[in-house]
Amino acid sequence: MLTLALIWNLLTPSLARADEVVLHLIPAPTRTDWRSPRKLALSAIRNEIVHHEGLKRHGIGHLYVELNCGGARILTGATSTGNTEERQALFKEGYGLGVVFKNYRGKLDAPAEVEEDLRSTFSSGRSSFIRFLISPAACQRALDYWIEYQLRGYDRIYAGLNARPLKGESAGCTAFGMSFLEILGLQTPLFEEQWKTRLVVPRKFVGGPLTGKRVRIWKLLFAFSADWDTDLSQGGFGLDFWDPEKMDEWIRKTSESLTSGGGAPLPWPATATRTEASPGVEVDAREVPVPTGQVFDTPQVP
Repeated sequence: MLTLALIWNLLTPSLARADEVVLHLIPAPTRTDWRSPRKLALSAIRNEIVHHEGLKRHGIGHLYVELNCGGARILTGATSTGNTEERQALFKEGYGLGVVFKNYRGKLDAPAEVEEDLRSTFSSGRSSFIRFLISPAACQRALDYWIEYQLRGYDRIYAGLNARPLKGESAGCTAFGMSFLEILGLQTPLFEEQWKTRLVVPRKFVGGPLTGKRVRIWKLLFAFSADWDTDLSQGGFGLDFWDPEKMDEWIRKTSESLTSGGGAPLPWPATATRTEASPGVEVDAREVPVPTGQVFDTPQVP
Protein backbone atom coordinates (compact mmCIF):
# COMPACT_ATOMS: atom_id res chain seq x y z
CA MET A 1 0.00 0.00 0.00
CA LEU A 2 1.38 3.41 -0.93
CA THR A 3 1.64 5.45 2.24
CA LEU A 4 1.09 9.19 2.61
CA ALA A 5 4.77 9.53 3.51
CA LEU A 6 5.75 7.85 0.24
CA ILE A 7 3.48 10.09 -1.83
CA TRP A 8 4.59 13.19 0.09
CA ASN A 9 8.24 12.43 -0.64
CA LEU A 10 7.73 11.79 -4.31
CA LEU A 11 5.79 15.01 -4.75
CA THR A 12 8.13 17.18 -2.70
CA PRO A 13 10.89 18.73 -4.81
CA SER A 14 14.36 18.93 -3.32
CA LEU A 15 16.98 21.57 -3.82
CA ALA A 16 19.48 20.83 -6.58
CA ARG A 17 21.66 18.08 -5.11
CA ALA A 18 23.98 15.42 -6.36
CA ASP A 19 22.53 11.92 -6.38
CA GLU A 20 23.35 10.62 -2.95
CA VAL A 21 22.40 8.36 -0.07
CA VAL A 22 23.15 9.59 3.43
CA LEU A 23 23.02 7.64 6.70
CA HIS A 24 22.48 9.85 9.76
CA LEU A 25 23.52 8.23 13.06
CA ILE A 26 22.16 9.25 16.46
CA PRO A 27 23.76 7.36 19.35
CA ALA A 28 21.93 6.52 22.57
CA PRO A 29 21.88 9.29 25.22
CA THR A 30 24.49 7.36 27.20
CA ARG A 31 26.54 4.59 25.67
CA THR A 32 24.87 1.17 25.64
CA ASP A 33 26.98 -1.19 27.73
CA TRP A 34 27.30 -4.58 26.04
CA ARG A 35 29.95 -5.96 28.41
CA SER A 36 27.51 -8.31 30.14
CA PRO A 37 23.78 -9.14 30.15
CA ARG A 38 23.30 -7.23 33.41
CA LYS A 39 25.16 -4.14 32.20
CA LEU A 40 23.10 -4.18 29.00
CA ALA A 41 19.84 -4.28 30.97
CA LEU A 42 20.98 -1.46 33.26
CA SER A 43 22.11 0.78 30.40
CA ALA A 44 18.89 0.17 28.47
CA ILE A 45 16.80 1.19 31.49
CA ARG A 46 19.04 4.21 32.09
CA ASN A 47 18.68 5.40 28.51
CA GLU A 48 14.91 5.08 28.71
CA ILE A 49 14.76 7.61 31.54
CA VAL A 50 17.54 10.02 30.48
CA HIS A 51 16.11 13.29 29.19
CA HIS A 52 17.89 15.44 26.62
CA GLU A 53 16.25 18.85 26.49
CA GLY A 54 14.93 19.65 23.02
CA LEU A 55 15.93 16.29 21.55
CA LYS A 56 14.26 13.00 20.87
CA ARG A 57 15.80 10.52 23.27
CA HIS A 58 16.50 7.60 20.93
CA GLY A 59 17.09 5.37 23.92
CA ILE A 60 18.79 2.64 21.86
CA GLY A 61 20.21 4.93 19.18
CA HIS A 62 18.74 5.51 15.75
CA LEU A 63 19.54 5.79 12.05
CA TYR A 64 17.84 7.97 9.46
CA VAL A 65 18.15 7.48 5.71
CA GLU A 66 18.30 10.44 3.33
CA LEU A 67 18.04 9.74 -0.39
CA ASN A 68 18.32 12.50 -2.99
CA CYS A 69 17.63 11.48 -6.57
CA GLY A 70 17.12 14.38 -8.94
CA GLY A 71 13.87 15.99 -7.85
CA ALA A 72 12.94 13.35 -5.28
CA ARG A 73 14.10 13.62 -1.68
CA ILE A 74 13.46 10.83 0.81
CA LEU A 75 13.88 11.35 4.55
CA THR A 76 12.93 8.30 6.56
CA GLY A 77 13.90 5.59 9.00
CA ALA A 78 12.48 2.37 10.41
CA THR A 79 10.94 2.60 13.87
CA SER A 80 8.26 1.11 16.10
CA THR A 81 4.81 2.61 16.52
CA GLY A 82 5.63 3.26 20.18
CA ASN A 83 7.46 1.67 23.10
CA THR A 84 4.41 0.06 24.73
CA GLU A 85 5.00 -3.35 23.15
CA GLU A 86 8.68 -3.33 24.07
CA ARG A 87 7.97 -2.42 27.69
CA GLN A 88 5.23 -5.02 28.01
CA ALA A 89 7.51 -7.71 26.58
CA LEU A 90 10.28 -6.84 29.01
CA PHE A 91 8.38 -5.99 32.20
CA LYS A 92 5.12 -7.98 31.92
CA GLU A 93 5.53 -10.84 29.46
CA GLY A 94 8.90 -12.12 30.65
CA TYR A 95 10.85 -11.89 27.41
CA GLY A 96 14.13 -11.04 29.12
CA LEU A 97 16.79 -10.52 26.46
CA GLY A 98 14.39 -12.15 24.02
CA VAL A 99 13.19 -8.59 23.39
CA VAL A 100 16.12 -8.04 21.02
CA PHE A 101 14.92 -10.87 18.75
CA LYS A 102 11.21 -9.95 18.81
CA ASN A 103 9.27 -8.15 16.05
CA TYR A 104 7.02 -5.20 16.89
CA ARG A 105 4.49 -3.09 15.04
CA GLY A 106 6.44 -0.69 12.87
CA LYS A 107 6.28 2.36 10.67
CA LEU A 108 8.59 4.61 8.71
CA ASP A 109 9.60 7.92 10.26
CA ALA A 110 7.67 10.80 8.70
CA PRO A 111 9.77 13.30 6.71
CA ALA A 112 8.73 16.28 8.84
CA GLU A 113 9.75 14.44 12.02
CA VAL A 114 13.12 13.52 10.55
CA GLU A 115 13.74 17.09 9.39
CA GLU A 116 12.93 18.49 12.81
CA ASP A 117 15.03 15.92 14.64
CA LEU A 118 18.06 16.38 12.37
CA ARG A 119 17.95 20.15 12.76
CA SER A 120 18.28 19.78 16.52
CA THR A 121 21.01 17.14 16.35
CA PHE A 122 22.97 19.14 13.75
CA SER A 123 23.01 22.16 16.03
CA SER A 124 23.99 20.13 19.10
CA GLY A 125 26.44 17.84 17.29
CA ARG A 126 24.71 14.78 18.69
CA SER A 127 24.41 13.14 15.26
CA SER A 128 26.99 12.15 12.67
CA PHE A 129 26.58 11.09 9.04
CA ILE A 130 28.17 9.32 6.12
CA ARG A 131 27.25 10.51 2.63
CA PHE A 132 27.75 8.42 -0.51
CA LEU A 133 27.73 10.24 -3.82
CA ILE A 134 26.24 7.74 -6.26
CA SER A 135 25.35 7.51 -9.94
CA PRO A 136 21.85 8.27 -11.25
CA ALA A 137 21.37 4.56 -12.00
CA ALA A 138 22.30 3.65 -8.42
CA CYS A 139 19.95 6.31 -7.08
CA GLN A 140 17.08 4.92 -9.14
CA ARG A 141 17.76 1.43 -7.80
CA ALA A 142 17.66 2.76 -4.24
CA LEU A 143 14.42 4.62 -4.92
CA ASP A 144 12.83 1.52 -6.46
CA TYR A 145 13.90 -0.50 -3.42
CA TRP A 146 12.39 2.00 -1.00
CA ILE A 147 9.07 1.89 -2.83
CA GLU A 148 8.99 -1.92 -3.04
CA TYR A 149 9.90 -2.22 0.65
CA GLN A 150 6.65 -0.44 1.46
CA LEU A 151 4.57 -2.22 -1.17
CA ARG A 152 5.57 -5.51 0.49
CA GLY A 153 4.40 -4.19 3.86
CA TYR A 154 7.80 -4.51 5.52
CA ASP A 155 7.52 -0.94 6.79
CA ARG A 156 4.74 -2.10 9.14
CA ILE A 157 7.13 -4.40 11.02
CA TYR A 158 9.90 -3.16 13.31
CA ALA A 159 12.03 -6.27 13.39
CA GLY A 160 14.46 -7.80 15.86
CA LEU A 161 18.15 -6.98 15.67
CA ASN A 162 19.03 -10.06 13.62
CA ALA A 163 16.49 -9.40 10.87
CA ARG A 164 17.77 -9.18 7.28
CA PRO A 165 15.51 -6.95 5.16
CA LEU A 166 16.62 -8.29 1.78
CA LYS A 167 15.48 -11.76 2.87
CA GLY A 168 11.98 -10.46 3.55
CA GLU A 169 12.42 -10.28 7.31
CA SER A 170 11.78 -6.53 7.59
CA ALA A 171 14.30 -4.56 9.66
CA GLY A 172 15.26 -2.45 12.62
CA CYS A 173 16.59 1.04 11.98
CA THR A 174 20.24 0.22 11.31
CA ALA A 175 19.55 -2.89 9.21
CA PHE A 176 17.12 -0.81 7.16
CA GLY A 177 19.75 1.85 6.54
CA MET A 178 22.51 -0.63 5.73
CA SER A 179 20.25 -2.43 3.25
CA PHE A 180 20.54 0.63 1.00
CA LEU A 181 24.31 0.23 0.94
CA GLU A 182 23.97 -3.50 0.30
CA ILE A 183 21.75 -3.15 -2.76
CA LEU A 184 24.17 -0.56 -4.20
CA GLY A 185 27.30 -2.65 -3.71
CA LEU A 186 28.63 -0.29 -1.02
CA GLN A 187 28.70 -2.64 1.95
CA THR A 188 32.35 -3.50 2.56
CA PRO A 189 34.15 -6.00 4.86
CA LEU A 190 35.44 -2.95 6.74
CA PHE A 191 31.90 -1.99 7.72
CA GLU A 192 31.17 -5.57 8.80
CA GLU A 193 34.24 -5.49 11.03
CA GLN A 194 33.91 -1.99 12.46
CA TRP A 195 30.16 -1.35 12.59
CA LYS A 196 28.73 -4.62 13.92
CA THR A 197 28.28 -6.12 17.37
CA ARG A 198 28.29 -9.91 17.61
CA LEU A 199 27.34 -11.82 20.76
CA VAL A 200 25.88 -15.12 21.92
CA VAL A 201 23.00 -14.49 24.33
CA PRO A 202 22.75 -17.18 27.04
CA ARG A 203 19.59 -19.24 26.74
CA LYS A 204 18.72 -18.71 30.42
CA PHE A 205 18.21 -14.99 29.77
CA VAL A 206 15.94 -15.42 26.72
CA GLY A 207 12.20 -15.65 27.28
CA GLY A 208 9.25 -15.65 24.89
CA PRO A 209 8.56 -18.00 21.96
CA LEU A 210 12.23 -18.83 21.37
CA THR A 211 12.41 -20.78 24.63
CA GLY A 212 8.83 -20.90 25.93
CA LYS A 213 10.08 -19.46 29.23
CA ARG A 214 9.41 -16.32 31.23
CA VAL A 215 12.49 -14.35 32.20
CA ARG A 216 11.76 -11.57 34.66
CA ILE A 217 13.77 -8.36 34.49
CA TRP A 218 15.06 -8.89 38.04
CA LYS A 219 16.86 -12.04 36.85
CA LEU A 220 18.97 -9.85 34.57
CA LEU A 221 19.48 -7.08 37.09
CA PHE A 222 20.78 -9.50 39.73
CA ALA A 223 22.96 -11.54 37.36
CA PHE A 224 26.14 -9.94 38.74
CA SER A 225 28.60 -12.58 37.53
CA ALA A 226 26.87 -13.65 34.29
CA ASP A 227 28.60 -13.16 30.95
CA TRP A 228 27.78 -13.79 27.31
CA ASP A 229 28.22 -17.32 26.00
CA THR A 230 31.40 -17.94 24.06
CA ASP A 231 29.85 -19.98 21.23
CA LEU A 232 26.55 -21.36 20.00
CA SER A 233 27.29 -24.89 21.26
CA GLN A 234 26.25 -23.76 24.72
CA GLY A 235 22.63 -23.41 23.55
CA GLY A 236 22.51 -19.64 23.35
CA PHE A 237 21.26 -17.45 20.54
CA GLY A 238 23.57 -15.61 18.18
CA LEU A 239 23.11 -11.86 17.92
CA ASP A 240 24.67 -10.13 14.91
CA PHE A 241 23.60 -6.55 14.21
CA TRP A 242 24.66 -3.13 12.91
CA ASP A 243 25.45 -1.08 16.00
CA PRO A 244 24.52 2.63 15.69
CA GLU A 245 26.99 3.64 18.38
CA LYS A 246 29.90 1.87 16.66
CA MET A 247 28.88 3.47 13.37
CA ASP A 248 28.74 6.92 14.97
CA GLU A 249 32.12 6.44 16.65
CA TRP A 250 33.75 5.29 13.40
CA ILE A 251 32.37 8.25 11.46
CA ARG A 252 33.61 10.73 14.06
CA LYS A 253 37.10 9.24 14.19
CA THR A 254 37.37 8.96 10.40
CA SER A 255 36.15 12.53 9.89
CA GLU A 256 38.72 13.76 12.41
CA SER A 257 41.47 11.78 10.68
CA LEU A 258 40.55 13.18 7.27
CA THR A 259 40.38 16.71 8.67
CA SER A 260 43.90 16.42 10.09
CA GLY A 261 45.32 15.16 6.80
CA GLY A 262 45.09 11.45 7.47
CA GLY A 263 43.31 8.88 5.34
CA ALA A 264 40.24 6.71 5.50
CA PRO A 265 40.40 2.91 5.15
CA LEU A 266 37.88 2.89 2.31
CA PRO A 267 38.11 1.60 -1.28
CA TRP A 268 36.76 4.93 -2.60
CA PRO A 269 37.83 8.59 -2.30
CA ALA A 270 36.63 10.15 0.95
CA THR A 271 36.68 13.62 2.50
CA ALA A 272 35.65 15.09 5.84
CA THR A 273 32.53 17.20 5.91
CA ARG A 274 30.27 18.81 8.49
CA THR A 275 26.72 20.05 8.91
CA GLU A 276 26.79 22.66 11.67
CA ALA A 277 28.24 20.82 14.69
CA SER A 278 27.73 17.30 13.30
CA PRO A 279 30.76 15.62 11.70
CA GLY A 280 30.50 13.54 8.56
CA VAL A 281 32.38 11.60 5.91
CA GLU A 282 31.63 12.04 2.22
CA VAL A 283 32.45 9.12 -0.07
CA ASP A 284 32.63 9.38 -3.86
CA ALA A 285 31.08 6.12 -5.06
CA ARG A 286 29.81 7.40 -8.41
CA GLU A 287 32.03 4.96 -10.33
CA VAL A 288 30.94 1.89 -8.39
CA PRO A 289 29.16 -0.53 -10.76
CA VAL A 290 25.45 -0.73 -10.01
CA PRO A 291 24.35 -4.26 -9.05
CA THR A 292 21.68 -5.76 -11.28
CA GLY A 293 18.95 -8.31 -10.75
CA GLN A 294 16.28 -8.60 -8.10
CA VAL A 295 16.80 -6.97 -4.76
CA PHE A 296 14.83 -9.28 -2.47
CA ASP A 297 15.65 -12.97 -2.03
CA THR A 298 11.97 -13.80 -1.53
CA PRO A 299 9.05 -13.32 -3.92
CA GLN A 300 6.44 -10.71 -3.11
CA VAL A 301 3.39 -12.15 -1.40
CA PRO A 302 0.20 -11.08 -3.23
